[in-house]
Amino acid sequence: MLQRGLDASALAHSMIANNIANVDTPGFKRSEVNFSGQLQKALAARAQAADELPLVQTDPRDLQTTGVTSLDALRPQVTTDYATSLRNDGNNVDIDREVALMAQNTIQYQGLAQVLQHEYAEMLDAITDNAK
Repeated sequence: MLQRGLDASALAHSMIANNIANVDTPGFKRSEVNFSGQLQKALAARAQAADELPLVQTDPRDLQTTGVTSLDALRPQVTTDYATSLRNDGNNVDIDREVALMAQNTIQYQGLAQVLQHEYAEMLDAITDNAK
């Protein structure tokens, strides 16, 4: 999940940079990446499923469980906001908002990278301890 989070954050950084680059382009519509909302729903569904008895499909005609999203299947989704316009030329990029989102995304990416680095360090410690 850390890798997926880093990928989503990198994609968000790219979308924000594109929005900033097109702040003066008439008719340009901003795009954003949605990943955290999907992740929250999947984690909530996973927690709910853990509280229930596990269902096993023994026959293709059996009822299937629905609503439980696999964390492995999560992918960041890019959406474009066609509904709003901030200016008469149709552009809807708010530079102040984009800069704030860029700062927030940078902090999020750095945090995920640090957690991943810590995970790798723990694995390396486990490997080197077992080798002794």
